[in-house]
Amino acid sequence: MKKATRLIFFSFALLLSACASTQIEESWTLPGYTPASPQKVMVVALAGSETMREAFENAFVKQLEALGVSAVQSKRWLPDSTKVDKEALRPILVQNSITTVLISSIRGVEKDRTFQPAEQIGPTDNLFRNFDTYQVYDSSGQHETGSYVETTEYLLETNLFNTKTEKLSWSVTTRTAQTKDMKSGVDSVVSAVINQATDDNVF
Repeated sequence: MKKATRLIFFSFALLLSACASTQIEESWTLPGYTPASPQKVMVVALAGSETMREAFENAFVKQLEALGVSAVQSKRWLPDSTKVDKEALRPILVQNSITTVLISSIRGVEKDRTFQPAEQIGPTDNLFRNFDTYQVYDSSGQHETGSYVETTEYLLETNLFNTKTEKLSWSVTTRTAQTKDMKSGVDSVVSAVINQATDDNVF
């Protein structure tokens, strides 16, 4: 179990070290939920390293505050993310008047391989593309050379909890495709989550 948890956290770190394009898979809101007023949110990122955790929590806090929502990073009181649990959080939440906890963590990693034909295809090369199979043939029926490209997508779950009832108030799952830049990757995930939260009126 500990090994599996470490692998999940490692995958989360890989995601945050990449530029990403994020899409919403699904979102859910507790029927009848209304945000606390005033609302103060603690952001918790369960990441593979403290550097990645800090980047993620800072980005969330920045975007929440841009909406006029008071927000703080869990790292302020719990510098070691391996010790973040309900028992550790409860006294901190009470002492600092936290009304809502936002927790984000990775829930799955999906890999796929797609065939990418060679790029040199033009009107004079006597090649014909089959759009149904994305295979390329020359006039003698031989396959054109190409390569398989592996793609990686990450499923993240972000949950919002009411500290008074300790019940789940809102949840969103995002799908993120990895490319190459850390800051853009973090901003992509956080922006998608905050935009959906705004649409769902949870802040």
